[in-house]
Amino acid sequence: MGRGARTGTLVATVAAAGIVQLPTAAIVVALPTIHQQFDTSLAELQWTVTAFYIPFAALLIAAGRIADVFGRRRALVIGALLFAAGSGLAAASGGAALLIAGIAISGIGGALLMPASMSLLTNVFTGARRGFAIGMWGAATELVSGIGVLVGGVLTGELSWRWIFIVNIAFAVLIVVLAMRSTPESRDPTAPRQIDIPGALLTAAGLTAITLALIQGAIWGWGSPAIIGLIIAGIALFVAFAIVERRTANPLIDFDFFRRRNFTGATTTIFVIDFSFGAMLFFLPSYFQEVLGYSATETGVLLLPLTGLMVVASPLGGRIAGRVGPRPPIVAGLTLMLIAIFWISTLDSSTTYSDLWVPTAILGFGIGVSLTPMNLAAMNAVSRDHAGAASGILVTLSGLGATLGVAVTGAIFSELQAQRTVELVADAGITIDTAQAQTLEGTLAGTPGAQQALDQLAGRDTSAVEAAVREAFVSALGTSLKISAALVVVGIVLAVALLRKTEPADAEPVDQLTPSVTPRPAPLRAAAETATSA
Repeated sequence: MGRGARTGTLVATVAAAGIVQLPTAAIVVALPTIHQQFDTSLAELQWTVTAFYIPFAALLIAAGRIADVFGRRRALVIGALLFAAGSGLAAASGGAALLIAGIAISGIGGALLMPASMSLLTNVFTGARRGFAIGMWGAATELVSGIGVLVGGVLTGELSWRWIFIVNIAFAVLIVVLAMRSTPESRDPTAPRQIDIPGALLTAAGLTAITLALIQGAIWGWGSPAIIGLIIAGIALFVAFAIVERRTANPLIDFDFFRRRNFTGATTTIFVIDFSFGAMLFFLPSYFQEVLGYSATETGVLLLPLTGLMVVASPLGGRIAGRVGPRPPIVAGLTLMLIAIFWISTLDSSTTYSDLWVPTAILGFGIGVSLTPMNLAAMNAVSRDHAGAASGILVTLSGLGATLGVAVTGAIFSELQAQRTVELVADAGITIDTAQAQTLEGTLAGTPGAQQALDQLAGRDTSAVEAAVREAFVSALGTSLKISAALVVVGIVLAVALLRKTEPADAEPVDQLTPSVTPRPAPLRAAAETATSA
């Protein structure tokens, strides 16, 4: 294979690793603008984030096996085309429904892109070149994860949020062209041809049902037949998933891994991190723009202490884990997260960004310190032969944590904000019900529906109602974030109880892993490096 072909393959696979990070990293800064332009509800905003996580997490492991069996270049090309199609639909959408659908299709494409791109690298490159190629692949995920919020803010503020998806299309086209011209097809002839599609579909269906119930509960009523039915269906689907996984020859998740203390401790860590981080990234951009009045561009810049310090702290956590084991840096990182989240949750109507940049920086540093040790603990707890399966479980639980973080925190926030709005508006001499309070939630973003409801309620004197909505937003956000803080406490206790410095005798230790700043692809990178260094 010539040098030009290897370069083309490297660019295509590195671009694939990078663009998968962009939808979730960049779109959060655009949420207030989308809120206003599409007159969306809070529930619809939540779906713009979770719509990517659900198919990505549910299909990722199966997608890796599909690539091995049917062709890695084919999987990369199909994944890029799906990613481009979803991005095109999102960019051209005229409402929330099509935007959410486009993002979901992109999530399916992303699930194919990640394992296919890594597998192609390990097949095309050997020796020192392989290490360099994997390092570039990892650097792409780190770079886009670190600056994604800034990119999203600049594109939204200076052009349009639609440019986030237009950029995705451009890179997807580049990937297809380079892959078809430069990358040889490859398969794994020893890979089992049985693919656990039922397990992937049951996971996606169960997660969708639970997420839908959590997001729509405040709107449809928590005791409504629809919500109760969705919760029952979600539980039943996950039970069916567990039964299927026990009986299939090549399960999506091998539950025997959870008998390893360090693996269970690591998966607990990744769930807690993504739950809390997902909730913070969903709400902080809206708070900065809708309450504090910053622009989308300014918000991207203001979030850099959070994302930037994740990059800085990640290698530090790996070095500490190499000396003292994974538990100290993981517990230290979670403790820093706890301090930061609780600090942010004490915000009130007088809080400014100068009061928040320190805890947001601490949060980013804490996440970064814990991620690489988490990878080390998980991957050293299993044999190298099972590295791919173990990393897939980490990715799946990562997506589950992020999805539930947005859904659960959003559900609590929505309920609390509506109740608090009713109370505060009543103090101004105006009586409203919960449904009207939910409509008024869009007042801070200036949505047409909220403005119309505001005019009908308060006539020309709207300042009292606007102040009530603002105060309700801040109050509900502070209380909701305390849920994340409580979960981090549980994570710390479990990490202390489960994690150990020594590893099982049958597991070959991993000496080094490329640091990661994004929980979603990081386990994949760790597993791949584990396999290629064997």
